[in-house]
Amino acid sequence: MYRLYGALLSLAWAAVLPCQMLMTILKRASLPPLRERLGHLPAGSAAGGFWIHAVSVGEVRLALSLLPSLRRRFPGAPVHLTTATATGRALASARAGGAAPPESITALPFDLPFAMGRLLDRLRPRAILILETEIWPNLLRLCAQKGVPVVLVNGRISLRSYPRYRALRPFVRRALACVSLFGMQSREDAERIVDLGADERRVRVTGSLKFDLAPPAGDRQGVRRRLGLEDGAPLFVAGSTAAGEERAVLEAFAALRRTHPSARLVLAPRHPRDFATAQRLAGEAGHVVALWSGLAAAGQPARAAAPGRAQAPARFDVLVLDLMGVLPELYAASDLVFVGGSLVRRGGHNVLEPAALGRPVLFGPHMENFRAAAEALTAAGAGFVARDGDELGNLLVRLLSDRAGYAVASSMARRIVEANRGALDRTLALIEEILSPAPARGLQAARP
Repeated sequence: MYRLYGALLSLAWAAVLPCQMLMTILKRASLPPLRERLGHLPAGSAAGGFWIHAVSVGEVRLALSLLPSLRRRFPGAPVHLTTATATGRALASARAGGAAPPESITALPFDLPFAMGRLLDRLRPRAILILETEIWPNLLRLCAQKGVPVVLVNGRISLRSYPRYRALRPFVRRALACVSLFGMQSREDAERIVDLGADERRVRVTGSLKFDLAPPAGDRQGVRRRLGLEDGAPLFVAGSTAAGEERAVLEAFAALRRTHPSARLVLAPRHPRDFATAQRLAGEAGHVVALWSGLAAAGQPARAAAPGRAQAPARFDVLVLDLMGVLPELYAASDLVFVGGSLVRRGGHNVLEPAALGRPVLFGPHMENFRAAAEALTAAGAGFVARDGDELGNLLVRLLSDRAGYAVASSMARRIVEANRGALDRTLALIEEILSPAPARGLQAARP
């Protein structure tokens, strides 16, 4: 089975890699890090610590939240991070909040024995921590052979992925046998991973690390001054929007402006490829549009981005957030928040980030990736579901019109986040458990 998997994977990469390289050249971007994909490390990378894999921005943010505690509990142990996206890598490289980034960062190698084996041999990790649920059969098999413990951190099996895993259950079961401990977000996730073949003695319910993320730091008044907002002007932030959601958000914003003409919108697409579309659609809707990247020096208002005109300081209606890593600042300055990827079938994005700031959170019906958090917020009266732009607009108007209700929703949003903290400590206990000599002997990963 592993040989067939390896052969199919090799054929897939042989076909895909040349196309990726050609498209990269045509777009004048950097070439794919082929040496890293083959398991090579940058010069000077330290070995003997932790290898953390976090696929994209959300998982990288969780990985970074682990770093201070890992360094306190395991002093001197370097951390190597692998990720799969350029945005995730950029976030990992930044000194967010002044914290030191991982000692080394590379792309995840191809899941082929020679590539994964090369990186394992060079890193010689004490343990591998895999964020969410990334099942790489060859990596897991090699870890079992080399005696490297693997911990699944913040594990989740979504409703969408569960049937696909079940269809490959015999193969998935063999891969899961190589995982030392599973830290799952919920009892339901734990039951699903056991059904897929995980040894229930190795499965723990640790909760979601997203509840333990520190509230976004931000100077609310400073950001609002930088945006040139009038005192009392409502700021509506639509964060992590997916393609196809822009029109609904703009429709809702139009409804909000009819009752609150001073309201402003920050439209923050999830992917850079959608920045231009968001700007175009906002302009077509008749708004004065500005880009975050066009802001002047700190403390100055946004600069308008009207087509065919030189940029000049101007009052904007819609600000397109065209840089990554800035959204938390805008959440801190906001009055109303919509979290995207939820009006279309993307499974939604992190609703806890604005909730931790005490913002009522609006989202669409497709919140499969954050279902537990969305349900908790909705039940507490701090989360609000809209099926389309019309419903979203009505909710925005209602929240701003009912100040007492808004205050209650804000308070409950914070309370839900605070009541569910603790996953970080439970996750660190899981890592200590697997690295303690006696438990580690009892939990030695099985060879497939």
